[in-house]
Amino acid sequence: MTKPVRKPTEPLRTRHVFLDTEVYRRAGFNISNTPFTLLAQEIARGRIALHVSDITLAEIHRQLKETILEKAAEAKRLIRDFNRIAQISGRDNVTVNEVDGPTLAEAACAGFTETLIKRFRSHSILALQVPARVVFDRYFAGKPPFDERSSKEFPDAYVIEGLARYCKSNEITMYVVSGDAALRRAAESYDTLIPLQTIEEVLAAATAESGGDLEAIVDEIFAAPGFDHQLIEAIEGDLDFVDFTYYGLLSDGAVIDSKLEEIISVDDYDVAAFDETKVGLILHANTILDVRVRYLDEAELRDKDDDIIPTELETSSRTHARLKLYVSINLRSLRFMETELLTHNVIVE
Repeated sequence: MTKPVRKPTEPLRTRHVFLDTEVYRRAGFNISNTPFTLLAQEIARGRIALHVSDITLAEIHRQLKETILEKAAEAKRLIRDFNRIAQISGRDNVTVNEVDGPTLAEAACAGFTETLIKRFRSHSILALQVPARVVFDRYFAGKPPFDERSSKEFPDAYVIEGLARYCKSNEITMYVVSGDAALRRAAESYDTLIPLQTIEEVLAAATAESGGDLEAIVDEIFAAPGFDHQLIEAIEGDLDFVDFTYYGLLSDGAVIDSKLEEIISVDDYDVAAFDETKVGLILHANTILDVRVRYLDEAELRDKDDDIIPTELETSSRTHARLKLYVSINLRSLRFMETELLTHNVIVE
């Protein structure tokens, strides 16, 4: 395996960080996953202060509720389907506790807010108090986030203006983290806001000033006997948690299984955590996956009791996937302590 190159990272320019709604949504609103856990550790150390706007929190609550209600409705449909199957087989109905979607949604939103306040010690910014004229002036001038013809990103515009005003009044600068390019362009138009794309960039900056020769340490880790085998085990151990989406030509194709065939390379990495005993790395691995796809062969039909039923077949597909993986490594033994596959979605064509 060729030696990967560490992505260039500058030290933290400010300890103040704002995460867009998109960042929370990308994590499935799971603010207990590895990147958020590491962020909480940096907050506890005092290196990072997290900020959240009232608009962002309202957006999160709406999207979280919609997601839970959709999943609850899907669960009910699955129960009905299983019970139909049970009736056909002559067995009793499947006993599954029914999910109370609205109650669960309210509890999830309350728990999310409590976690932000208690664990992440978030500071609230009141973006709703921004004067409407300021936002509409940007809209009519076609300034980000309204710089594209179809843009109507009013919530984002209020949030960015609210962050800029907060920074100016407190004489600080702030990272604005979002996968939304329009929001990052809007943040870039203010001197006090520093746009970033991922939470991992914040974590890498937080460790850029850590003591020790990180380059030499990481070189030793990659050269250690058994590193490749540990990396393979780490990826294989989490592949079952990846959601595969099939976009190929096969009719009603769906991925039913996947295996790691090859790690082509580890192109680059971020240092996400570092202390005297361990280092946390975010690796970017180019891989080939052997994916099993089930599909309907509409050319082969069989007639049973006057019902036309397509034949269900399976095939395999070699799929290139760029996977992001977090690994925590013991500096004495150079063994992996904790791993988590951060890539949750892979497209198969």
